[in-house]
Amino acid sequence: MVKGIKDYYDDTSSTWANVWYENDTMLPFLESCKELVGDNARVLDLGCNAGYETRRMKNIGLNPVGLDFSSKSIEIAKDKNNDIEFYCDNMLNDLTYLGKFDGVIAIASIIHIDEKDLELCFKRIYEILNDNGYLFMVLRKEEGKLSTSYQTVDNVDYDREVYGYSKKLLEEKMNNKFKFIKEGDTHDEHWVYYYYQKLTK
Repeated sequence: MVKGIKDYYDDTSSTWANVWYENDTMLPFLESCKELVGDNARVLDLGCNAGYETRRMKNIGLNPVGLDFSSKSIEIAKDKNNDIEFYCDNMLNDLTYLGKFDGVIAIASIIHIDEKDLELCFKRIYEILNDNGYLFMVLRKEEGKLSTSYQTVDNVDYDREVYGYSKKLLEEKMNNKFKFIKEGDTHDEHWVYYYYQKLTK
């Protein structure tokens, strides 16, 4: 039996925490996000896993909230960061109870959203952003469902559902809710950094 994405992140949450609390690969990206949203901006770490990048956001002067659908990951995040709010929820659900944000930072989280749910995903993000707020995404460069979806950990098989999307497709699914700002320099060739701003009517 192949287990799904939520099981994967529940079962590997401590491994992610052990590796990434010590790894500051994403720090330049976070600092570039801060340049746009400003000091002490309220930001949502969307798909925060065990809270390691949320911690970095706090450390560089942002005011972050973390959200992830892996309860085990959120347990670790809360245990390691008693000065940050964390919530266990699915990013496709109505998140307006969290209030409004100046930015949503999605690091390797939207890569797990199936194409049929992308439109809803962007709608949920739009609903929680302040006027002219920003959406920052770290995405895979390849297109379609990736072979890296399939992982075996401790003799357990998982389908992590990892997807790559073209910029054109992403923008179609945004339904004119966001405008493209820039593409950033990435940490390696498999990833792309996109910066968008909420469009207000």
